[in-house]
Amino acid sequence: MATFILGDVTQFQRFVSTSLTAAERQKRTFFYGQDSWRVSNKFTLTYGVRWEIYFPETVNAKGNGGFANLNDGLIRVAGFGGVGSDGNVDNTYKAFAPRLSAAYQFDSKTVLRMGYGRGFDIGVFGSNFGHVVTQNLPVLARQDLSDTNFNTAASNNRSAIFTLSQGPQPFNFGPVLGAISPSGTLPINGVDGKTSAGARPLVQRLPTIDQWNATVQRQVTPTLNVTVSYIGNKGTHVFAGTGPSYNNNEIAIGPGTSLVTCPTPTTCKVAFTPAQAQANRRRLFLNGVPAFTYPGFTFTDATGVVQPTPPCCAVDTSYYGNDADNKYNALQIKAEKRISGGLQFLAHYTFSHAFAYDNNYYSVNKKFSWGPNPFNRNQVFVANTIYELPVGRGKKFMSGSGRAMDLIVGGWQVTNTLTYGTGLPFTPSIGECGTIEDAGPCRPNVAPGHEIKTGITHTAAGTFWYTPVAPLAYSLTPAQAGLDSCTFTRPTSSIFSLPGCGQIGNAGFDSLRGPHAFYDDMALSKNFTITERIKAQFRFDAYNVFNHPVLGFPGNQCIDCGGSAGQITDIEADAAPGSPVGMRQLQFGVRITF
Repeated sequence: MATFILGDVTQFQRFVSTSLTAAERQKRTFFYGQDSWRVSNKFTLTYGVRWEIYFPETVNAKGNGGFANLNDGLIRVAGFGGVGSDGNVDNTYKAFAPRLSAAYQFDSKTVLRMGYGRGFDIGVFGSNFGHVVTQNLPVLARQDLSDTNFNTAASNNRSAIFTLSQGPQPFNFGPVLGAISPSGTLPINGVDGKTSAGARPLVQRLPTIDQWNATVQRQVTPTLNVTVSYIGNKGTHVFAGTGPSYNNNEIAIGPGTSLVTCPTPTTCKVAFTPAQAQANRRRLFLNGVPAFTYPGFTFTDATGVVQPTPPCCAVDTSYYGNDADNKYNALQIKAEKRISGGLQFLAHYTFSHAFAYDNNYYSVNKKFSWGPNPFNRNQVFVANTIYELPVGRGKKFMSGSGRAMDLIVGGWQVTNTLTYGTGLPFTPSIGECGTIEDAGPCRPNVAPGHEIKTGITHTAAGTFWYTPVAPLAYSLTPAQAGLDSCTFTRPTSSIFSLPGCGQIGNAGFDSLRGPHAFYDDMALSKNFTITERIKAQFRFDAYNVFNHPVLGFPGNQCIDCGGSAGQITDIEADAAPGSPVGMRQLQFGVRITF
């Protein structure tokens, strides 16, 4: 507080750029052929193929892009040392997307349709184009100033490095540009090892989806048809998690000890001590051996001493890999009624299972990252109904109304959209993480054939989705002081047990489901004909008309903690696709068209 009042800055971080015009470009070329073969009056085949070529992106000038990769731990600088404007990234010419569909008409009211197709995508937010290469060295750098940069004896970040009136010292890109090797490369974390980069594969890797379906459609009445479908798809080269990048150099969980200490004669505790330092459990610094070294690269530190570039990598790495998978399978039932008697509706029911990889621990062991897609509800029912009230001129009731009466009673329409869905998934945790591990997911062991019971429970303390069990803690005594609790019998509580030291519990990613979703949107509207050219509509909308709360996840998802564990403290609102806007909202409006 004192340094702030004085206007003294003791620590400062920012990103600075050499260019205001650095930009990416990408050429894309597509070829497509399709044919239909009417085998008979009842059977039609349609087939085709699409060839898609996404050329590696380029930058618009020399030095305006840094193409980082984790194959050799280097950044290829566009335009330097034989590196092209595309970073010498290899293209793929194997992006062929076949399509095949068949339709068979059993009779005048029943049709069977089947199809398969493959598609590709450019990705988003830098996974294949944009956002990354123009935000790496030598275009963008992180300036990190602290008192230790200027005084090696300082260590508390209390010495002023500049004042607010002075402003920070300019970032000198000269050493960065001067460090580019004759082959056009830089170390991935910069010559001083303090800059992070976004890395990609050295070959175009396109997100790919294979889709297939089989559908039977039956006309039940002249205005009603029912469709039953199986839908499936498989994603390849997609995101790990919900974003384009993930940490490709996570700390792996490992063995260690958890000694019992007793600070007082009546209190004892345990704390996990790993057998190996965290840095040495990273994939790119395994057992203390760096994956990449940089002979010939140096930098000058704040004191003017020339230092060798640190090896890589004992830190996190951001990787736009497009190297995960996902899958989806669903039964879909649709009933559609075309308008008759003023009524039309469309109703859908979907029973599905969707699985994907999370980005947490994906780079270490993918099996702990696989689980239900966080955005998929296994069952969803949606019904949309439109009903024109049969009242007014020309209608079933009061058909002989005059103009004045028809302005009051005629032209009314009710619409309704009802949605029901089962809960979204979440991952349980435990409160004893620090006693068994220092990295990785923290989950309980669940007894085979059992699962935690969930459901709304109202207590004086609040609304709970599940009731936490007793803590998975050791019953310690001073007589155990100095012993390694990792050798003790695992504590149990209900269906749960504490995993062994350096192990991850068998409770899977997204293995629990939250509260279901139910909401109903309704609207009442009336159309007016003022003149032949001028029309008006009055509309009243009620979103979540029954004011039904769609409860969110428990904020604390620990299964053996006290306090707020398992407690629901908020509604879902807009936290997930397809969720309601919140509690009931009423809206009135008038529209005039001419």
